[in-house]
Amino acid sequence: MATLQETSASYTIPVTSYETALCILPPLEKCEYVDSLRELYDKAYGKWPAHINLIYPFVAPEQLPQAQQQIQAQIQRNLDPNTKRHITLDNSGLFRQRNNSTAILQESRDSSDGSLETLRSLALRALGHTPTKHNFHLTVGQTEDNSMASLEFLISKARLLPALDFEIGSLAILIRERTGQHNVNQMRLWGSISGLSPTTELAAPLTEYWLKGFCSPVDEDQGDDDEDEGSALAPTFSRNVQSGKTFKFDRPSGLWTLAERLETSVSRPTSLTISSYNCLVDSEYPPARDRDPLLISTLLSESAKADVLVLQEMSDEFLSSLLNEANIQNQYPFASHGPPSQANIGPLPSLRNVVVLSKWPFRWELVPFHRRHKGAVVAVFDSLTPGGSLVVAGVHLTCGLTDGSVAAKKVQVQNLLNHLNNRYSNSSWVIAGDFNLATSTYTIENALKSKSITTQTQTTLSAIESQLSGDNIVDAWSITRDSQLKEVAGHDADELFEGEEGATFDPRNNLLAAATSGTSQNRPQRYDRILVRSQDILHVDGFDMFGLPIDSNGTSVVPSDHYGVRASLNISMPVKKLSLDHRQLLDNLGVEFKPVPHLTTLDLETTLHQSNMFLTEEEKTRRGLAFELLKKVVLNSQQTSSDTTPSPEIPLVLVTVGSFALNVDTSSSDIDCLCIGSISSKTFFKLVRQRLQKAESQGIRILRKVEASTGTMLELSVNGVPMDLQYCPASRVVERWSEFDSLAESDPIFNLSILSLRKLKPYRDLLYLKRTVPDLVTFGLAYRAVKLWAVQRGIYSSKFGFLGGVHITLMLSWVYKRVSHIDGTFEPRSVNASDLVATFFHYYANYNWAGDMVFDAFFHKQRPRYHRTAREPMVVLGFHAPNSNIAHTSTLPGLMTLTKEFNTASSQLMDPSMTWQKFFGEPELNELNGMGPGEKLFLQNYKSYVSIDIQFWGRTLARGKSLVGWIESRCLSLIVDIHKAFPGFEVRLWPARFTDNSFNDIDGGKDYHGCYLIGLRRNTDNNLALGNKDERQAAKQSLEKVVDRFLAQLRTDEKNYDASTCWVNASLVTQQHVQTQGLRPDDREWGDYAMEMEPDSDDEEEPAEFEDDGDEPRIPIRYKPNKSSTPVSATKLRPASDVLNRLRWDPNLDPADYIIGYEDRFLGAKETGLEKWKTEQTDEEFIPQHRILYFRKKFNDEGDGRGETVWERATRMDKVFGSGAGSGA
Repeated sequence: MATLQETSASYTIPVTSYETALCILPPLEKCEYVDSLRELYDKAYGKWPAHINLIYPFVAPEQLPQAQQQIQAQIQRNLDPNTKRHITLDNSGLFRQRNNSTAILQESRDSSDGSLETLRSLALRALGHTPTKHNFHLTVGQTEDNSMASLEFLISKARLLPALDFEIGSLAILIRERTGQHNVNQMRLWGSISGLSPTTELAAPLTEYWLKGFCSPVDEDQGDDDEDEGSALAPTFSRNVQSGKTFKFDRPSGLWTLAERLETSVSRPTSLTISSYNCLVDSEYPPARDRDPLLISTLLSESAKADVLVLQEMSDEFLSSLLNEANIQNQYPFASHGPPSQANIGPLPSLRNVVVLSKWPFRWELVPFHRRHKGAVVAVFDSLTPGGSLVVAGVHLTCGLTDGSVAAKKVQVQNLLNHLNNRYSNSSWVIAGDFNLATSTYTIENALKSKSITTQTQTTLSAIESQLSGDNIVDAWSITRDSQLKEVAGHDADELFEGEEGATFDPRNNLLAAATSGTSQNRPQRYDRILVRSQDILHVDGFDMFGLPIDSNGTSVVPSDHYGVRASLNISMPVKKLSLDHRQLLDNLGVEFKPVPHLTTLDLETTLHQSNMFLTEEEKTRRGLAFELLKKVVLNSQQTSSDTTPSPEIPLVLVTVGSFALNVDTSSSDIDCLCIGSISSKTFFKLVRQRLQKAESQGIRILRKVEASTGTMLELSVNGVPMDLQYCPASRVVERWSEFDSLAESDPIFNLSILSLRKLKPYRDLLYLKRTVPDLVTFGLAYRAVKLWAVQRGIYSSKFGFLGGVHITLMLSWVYKRVSHIDGTFEPRSVNASDLVATFFHYYANYNWAGDMVFDAFFHKQRPRYHRTAREPMVVLGFHAPNSNIAHTSTLPGLMTLTKEFNTASSQLMDPSMTWQKFFGEPELNELNGMGPGEKLFLQNYKSYVSIDIQFWGRTLARGKSLVGWIESRCLSLIVDIHKAFPGFEVRLWPARFTDNSFNDIDGGKDYHGCYLIGLRRNTDNNLALGNKDERQAAKQSLEKVVDRFLAQLRTDEKNYDASTCWVNASLVTQQHVQTQGLRPDDREWGDYAMEMEPDSDDEEEPAEFEDDGDEPRIPIRYKPNKSSTPVSATKLRPASDVLNRLRWDPNLDPADYIIGYEDRFLGAKETGLEKWKTEQTDEEFIPQHRILYFRKKFNDEGDGRGETVWERATRMDKVFGSGAGSGA
């Protein structure tokens, strides 16, 4: 290593410019609590990020390139890049200035390893300066003044911050940018200095995250407010809605932890109680703690206990005491804020805060008001009420009766209502809290007389009251006012002026209220309210007050200056207002209710638990963390690129659909993920593939890339959890994502391409389902029961034409919703899970599949216009456009099997002696080889089988998985062909592979052998029997011919079948042959093997769409057909589009039998199946039809060779219509 003298600067660069800075930026994810304080107390928030200055002032802007070069060289020569350098800011302190002080975080002596001093010394020497001592710190905020209360208040906040521990990845160079906007300046990221982290770890690139929420300084001239708790320096303050993190009390650890995955399947209650209480912060510092025990006992009293508790004026000290109380933890295990006394949880942002506690999980957001310390906490309880979410908004409006404070209150109320209307227009609302609105007419009239307020302010007060009573909002106290038999203690009704009845702030009887009252008259005011917007779902049933004065040894004692309020609400299904046509449709689609009193829901739940149909808590946590990790990587919220140049942000949203989103997933379920963004699908998958590959060290692996007609999908493994990732290009959806849940079906935002609508459909359907299912817990139990039954009976596989998760969801939800409304009156009916399962089986056992289709008649007000083809014996439709048949893979033999199983299940459940244990069988009946009762019956019930054998010895099992997937996709065609040839036979495929022990473990488990079995037998109701021996022999030969033709199709498919790595066979076998093979279900985990990284097709971009500055690819010789020696007819040749439509739609022709030959612009002549041909121009695989060269059959009549050409452009031959040269020479 060179000596320090050899590496010193070639010349000195002055460090006197306040326009630049050399500093260290903590990772964004570590700054959550620090930035929440800086936003309110640091005048530099929005202009500077959270930072530790190494050199400030730094060099002049024009000398930055040279300074960067010299410092970079110095660090590379003097620092070991393989040594990690940590910083732990675990000590707080104050910098005293003339008029105020600055609260800071810094390293303690015990935690410092000298990294900061080393880096500063190297940087100064590189610039030609002698190192000097420096006080390294991170600024938290500035106090209002140097009074003891102000100093201790802010430093106490800083002391509650969790230790800020991180590794130094790079040094940031900031430069000041002066703009005319808001008359402010801000620091921009100019560049960085790397080489501070081990080369094996990729350092996160720096981004200008602190500029995203930049806004103007708060206007302090709007009147009185609680600004004593803030800084007079007025830091910039973001008024954007901010998502909050919900905390959950973890009983095993005894700690409050982040609720990573909020449970949505909460049993829907029939009633709801909400309490609101202002707990009073009566001193800034030191905090008064003498009332804490009385406050806690009041909140735990029977008159205050509720399902949701909204608290105002919450301090760090009292929230810690409250959440550490065992009875509170039991009553309210969920909270919007955790206890600040817990080491890993930061302080509340303000002196007086709004906090929401609940017995149910919820998500929440902060809606900031104009004033820095004012805002509403909006808690959202998903699926708690029928028809949508329940929204509970906790408020604490500006206090005081002045012109400015009343005007501020009006704006705050309007802001909140605007937010609720924009984002939750279809939901029920409860707005609870301290509104600080003077209600006493005596107080208001005296304020007018004394000119404390103007007549305009009096009008504004009336306008606020009108705001709070509009949009069908009702006051819970007003609704129950006439039924209340008692008044607040100490009042004679004759002594009260108008607006003083029901007062919650009563200086005449509450000593604390008298001490904090801002008026000389000390009249009672009804400050605290609970407002309800019903949406025909919530109905006020009662109203109570708590925290009233009590007598203690002859002295009146109160916990707070306000009384608490509690509203009791009933929850009911909204009465549907149906048109005559809609009612007629529902009447025609009745579902017969089949109660089963001998089967209990408790027994059902117990049996499902025994059958492992529920996730354990460990599995829930593991799957939730896996999704959060994937989300972080895909959205690049924690980037892992060594490139320090900030890349432009790409708006992306990642959500889950399917069983995980409905909270009905099991340990074997995939997590289906949908990403929505503003870029093309090609660009997305190219980008996300890079991000996922870089995150391989975190446990993310790409198993397979699937190209399907519906688009591209990535199969992933995230720390062992299987996931599927799909993408939907929809920029307008991302732009309005915050309001997406409440958008109307007819909103112009849904004017998207068919491809985008198809991708978005599962998520839109999921939202509608969660809003409208009567009870998600009941639905979840029934779903699990039907799924377990389907798996056991071998009919759970949508790719083989049976039931899948989406089938069960749509079919079950329709039955549940319809049977929950009594025929004729459509009044709501309560249905338990056992009755729902029995009704489900009975309904579909007797369903007219040939003439009807399953759809939700509550969503579709009239019968959907869906063109059903002859190939769709079963139709199940979703909700939103485009209408598509979920059961498009169904076959007639498969439907016959389903109907038979539905009938059997229905008959069994109607038996009074049946139990759930008997219905599902004993869980321990599965044998050691994994053979369950269903598999054993299948191998015993059929005399003959078609065995489709697969052997694979290829290099990677990703190839093997593709081979198996391809063969699976072809099995349905064999089933249909057998049924066509032998309509009197039962043809049933078991939807899982079987394997034997002899082949499965060869070569370390990398060789594979398995088979699919199709059982064959005569239908029991078929009297047509094969007579003599000759007829049976002829039938066997016909069946063998069908099987041989199927096998020939597989083996001649050069794209999917490679004889050098695999072998496929299909043959007729007997029951005896199958039983001697020692078969067992195949439990091979294909996901245990990494995918074979092939060239990404996304990189093969066409020059028409992308310009490439590199070398042009060499274009291969294009296909050029031989000239025909036959004279060409002058008759016009029918275009390729006509032939395509004829082959696709003619009921006498099968599109699967035809191949399209086309000209690829780079590869020459290529072929693809007619079924795969895309005609939608927005589709990624779209090819113009003028490139079509010919149409041909896949096989000849014997099924063992190349099929004949039926249309060819070059020779003008047309055997379809007879145009051009007709049938050729």
